[in-house]
Amino acid sequence: IDSVLSATISLTSQRLYKVLFNLAQLSIVTFVVGHAFYKLQGSSPPLDPSVVQLSDLSVQLAFCALLYFVLNTLAVATAISLTTERRIVEIWKTDFLWVSLPTFAGASAAAIIFVYFEETPFLAIAVAAPIVLIIHYAYKLNLERIRQAQQHVDQLDVLYHSTISSLAMAIDAKDAKTHGHIERVQGLTLKLAEIAGMTDETELEGLRAAALMHDIGKIAIPEYILNKPSSLNSWEMQVMRKHPTIGADILSSIPFPYPVIPFVRYHHEKWDGTGYPDGLKGENIPLGARILAIADCYDALRSDRPYRPKLDREIAIEHIKSESGKAYDPAIVERFLLHVDELEREMKEPESRSSETFPPQEDRLSDLDTRMKSRIDKTVFYEIASTHTEIQALHEISDALSKSLKVSETLSLLSDKILNFVPYTSCAVYLMNSENDRLMVHHGSGKHSDLLERHELRMAEGITGWVAVHKEHLMNVSPAPDFVRSERLHFAYRSCLVTPLLLGENIVGVISLYSEEPDNYNADHLRFMEGLSDHAATAIRNAIIYEETQEEAYTDVLTGLPNLRYFTDFMKSELERSSRLEEPFTLLMMDLESFKQVNDRFGHKIGDQILMEIAHILRDQLRESDTCIRYAGDEFIAILPGVKKEQAKHAIERLQKTLDEHRLRVDEKNLVQVGISIGAASFPKDGRDADLLLAVADRAMYRDKFARSEVKNLSGNIIPFEKGLKKPS
Repeated sequence: IDSVLSATISLTSQRLYKVLFNLAQLSIVTFVVGHAFYKLQGSSPPLDPSVVQLSDLSVQLAFCALLYFVLNTLAVATAISLTTERRIVEIWKTDFLWVSLPTFAGASAAAIIFVYFEETPFLAIAVAAPIVLIIHYAYKLNLERIRQAQQHVDQLDVLYHSTISSLAMAIDAKDAKTHGHIERVQGLTLKLAEIAGMTDETELEGLRAAALMHDIGKIAIPEYILNKPSSLNSWEMQVMRKHPTIGADILSSIPFPYPVIPFVRYHHEKWDGTGYPDGLKGENIPLGARILAIADCYDALRSDRPYRPKLDREIAIEHIKSESGKAYDPAIVERFLLHVDELEREMKEPESRSSETFPPQEDRLSDLDTRMKSRIDKTVFYEIASTHTEIQALHEISDALSKSLKVSETLSLLSDKILNFVPYTSCAVYLMNSENDRLMVHHGSGKHSDLLERHELRMAEGITGWVAVHKEHLMNVSPAPDFVRSERLHFAYRSCLVTPLLLGENIVGVISLYSEEPDNYNADHLRFMEGLSDHAATAIRNAIIYEETQEEAYTDVLTGLPNLRYFTDFMKSELERSSRLEEPFTLLMMDLESFKQVNDRFGHKIGDQILMEIAHILRDQLRESDTCIRYAGDEFIAILPGVKKEQAKHAIERLQKTLDEHRLRVDEKNLVQVGISIGAASFPKDGRDADLLLAVADRAMYRDKFARSEVKNLSGNIIPFEKGLKKPS
């Protein structure tokens, strides 16, 4: 019977202290029952069979067998209950009730042999032998039942741990920035627990699971808060602080055989009582939660986060040290600081740890564990991570594009963001010109970007033109038809991914990604570009509308020149630029001569036509780098960057000579000649702000007007007006 119980207990664990417990309790129980038997006999050992009454012996043996059974099984059931948190009665009924039959059968066989062996040994053995064989057979059957039951328990344990691990990794995979955090935290936590002297097996198993599940509550936290690239505001912090409580509530429905929920719930409590959710203080915080808090924080400091890059080891250590006695248990911090090197090595081996996260309790289960882990295809977690990465990326790109108000800036940002998720050799963003039904590259990036700039295609021409007409994506086809007129680009690429930019049914443009590699694109790339296209089309259209609106706001409707509003903003930036580069510029103040008389005599319609033509002449006579502005009425301003006042004299003479020699038709009989008075002021010689420069130039202009006060004669020759005047740039 002792061997049966020993086998039962040994299946629970092979640890030395458990084996010692088994031997000790069996010896003690045997000693107690033996003394009880001889007390009932009223004699001392050895017992003489000739003086024993069979009826008394039967009762005494039955009592002692029952006593032995109760004491032995109760001791073992109590020990198992203390280590597994199962109820003693449940363990006794399930695992030990069957031992009662072999116990009483063994006692009967022992009585028969004792009573009859001396007189009729053959008969005693013949009668007792079947009983012993039955006991042996029952032992084998029940031992196999125990082995199978224990194996089933171990299999469930492996399944349970694997399920927890898979769930935790799936949650972890949602966040590209902190991916791998839970595996590293588990390794750090268990190593720190070992360093801190935690030996309770139940606590360690609870901590093992809690380290994986400590952030499960974040499943209920909005992703824009989890991935916010800046500090959380007070409301967002309140939401974030709910995750330990939510995690504990989620796990509360699982009947863990060891403490997991307290470690999850309290891993953000602080030693000084200022933590959350319950404000526990000091040793009221469970030891496992105190250890987990330090491991969680250290990995967070040493990892990239949405709001900052990872910190250097020295900075992270200094932070942990500074929080000793405030956020963290000083005793654990002290042990942490003494073993930082070991903990750092633990952080760098997540893959090797993951295969040993929950080792099987028996060697015979290693094959099962391997099979179960092989079923967890790592690509599943990759798919989860990549899906959430794409969603987050699309959100970030959409947010960034919505803040860009210039077309060039929007297109540049778009191509840069795409490269983070979709590979390309060259990226060309074509925009639609509805006036001539052509697609023109407004932004090119990557290799051959200089050749791609201003590249044009007709609708339906090439791969890009086909996509624009049919409004469908194309992937991994030869892009050569896009470059039939470019010898260098015709053979430069071997595959492409072309995406239409649509607003409703209207084509805004096309994004063409060209690659030197054949079949460079896959379904993930296509899905990403499909998700991006709507955001990109909206952002580009908004930027175009904004620029058009800005151009209208900054443009004089009559002359097409920039207006006074533009002058104000332009002067601010020009003054900053010239000050930074220590570069001069000259401001010309210009006022038309005799324009009021012409306007009064021939009317405002003729006056407007004259202003339009003079604006055209002024623009043509200035350099491309110069800026000509209609200041007010018949006054104009020109900004000449890099030009000193002395150098500006040539431009002034050229402008005045051109207008003096030019005749403007007002009707079939009359021509007019309108001169121009010009004054100059230079930065920084004449002033360092716009008002002062304007005042200096204005005074110089009136001096020039006085010097040119001779009246101009009118001529009767007819000079036709130019048609389709070029709009000044």
